[in-house]
Amino acid sequence: MFELVIFDLDGTLLDTAPDLYRALCDTLRDYGCEIPPFGEFVRHIGGGAYGFLQPFLPPERWEEALLKLRHYYLTRYVCCETKPFEGIEEVLKTLKGRGLKLAVATNKITEGAERVLTLTGLRPYFDLVVGRDLPKEHKPSKEHILYITERLGVKPKNTLVVGDRSDDVIAAKEAGAKVAYALWGYTEPLKGIEPDYYINRPMELLKLLVP
Repeated sequence: MFELVIFDLDGTLLDTAPDLYRALCDTLRDYGCEIPPFGEFVRHIGGGAYGFLQPFLPPERWEEALLKLRHYYLTRYVCCETKPFEGIEEVLKTLKGRGLKLAVATNKITEGAERVLTLTGLRPYFDLVVGRDLPKEHKPSKEHILYITERLGVKPKNTLVVGDRSDDVIAAKEAGAKVAYALWGYTEPLKGIEPDYYINRPMELLKLLVP
């Protein structure tokens, strides 16, 4: 029986891609770089800002460009178009009402994740929000998941991870948790790994989690 549900953020809880893409475009223009199509950008979104910045800039620009990107995102675009996926808030409300513990494991920096969850009204549902900067290693490392289970006092075997990228599946499996693959998000082909569940819409989670 599940006691804890850990959600990914981008592409699972929130559709953040339009705002992140705008910040990336502004950053790339500063360096005179070609702007990638939106679909190409989405392919890289699961690894946090580094993940979708690195494919489009030379390595010597990464550190400086990351600061620019975060500045543009937080000062120009944070939550301009970002919104929860349809059904997410109802799912969170139901799970919270049934006494399940809820957490977020994201490859964003924790401060940024807290901010976007607050602005979209979802923060009160979560017992813990953990970005890439808190555990020893972040997703796809199991340490990201274990950091949360240890702090919330729940065994991994009683934990369900919900995410839309291979990093979520790998981290959950290696931690000993179950994992549901969120097909409504920024999905990618899964090679050599298999989630425990495929979920087409957020509301389908209730069939798994609510007796």
